[in-house]
Amino acid sequence: MKRVATIFLGMLLVLTLSACSVLTPDKRPDDEKLRDGINLLMRDLTDRHPQLINWKPDLVKQQINQPLPKGYATEAGWTLEWKDYLPGQLPKVVVPWSIIGQYPNKFALDIDNYSGGKLVAQSTEVEVRHAQLGSDYYLAAIVHMRSSTTNPNWIIFTSVPYLPITDTAYGFAHRAQGSWKIDDFGTATVGCGRVPNSILREFGMSCPPSRD
Repeated sequence: MKRVATIFLGMLLVLTLSACSVLTPDKRPDDEKLRDGINLLMRDLTDRHPQLINWKPDLVKQQINQPLPKGYATEAGWTLEWKDYLPGQLPKVVVPWSIIGQYPNKFALDIDNYSGGKLVAQSTEVEVRHAQLGSDYYLAAIVHMRSSTTNPNWIIFTSVPYLPITDTAYGFAHRAQGSWKIDDFGTATVGCGRVPNSILREFGMSCPPSRD
């Protein structure tokens, strides 16, 4: 009887520890996991887009082998920012959740320059993401995707680069003849002259007055 009780308590301890590991998706990933993610992102970018490399590998290796910043969760991934970094090192990295292997319950928005619309079905998210990135999924995260309530054939989205090769930007996708295509993309006055004004207004956007 005593042995049965011991076995039962041991099983209970294993189940408790397992439950704790599963129920902590908002916990900061450890440095080793984040470091592996950064290395994967850099290798992928080097293979696919060597012309975009704007860092010095030796200096970055030195940088990320040090204790990493605490960082914070965003929709795109775990975001690390360095207050002090040398020229040729990384000022910021976003490690995708798909690499980390966890998805948080709480996160900050990567950009907060539009509102309105409604959530997008997961299947549509996949189509819009493919329209923007093709198979280049480690280049950027496509997040904060919202569908127009007046015309669901229009979607607004945010693109967040994982590595600091460009600025965070936003764009509009339009569905025509059964497929999604990117209609406009950039950092300012996106959609002006290309997206219906009613759609822009729904997302809190406006365009500068025409000089004509």
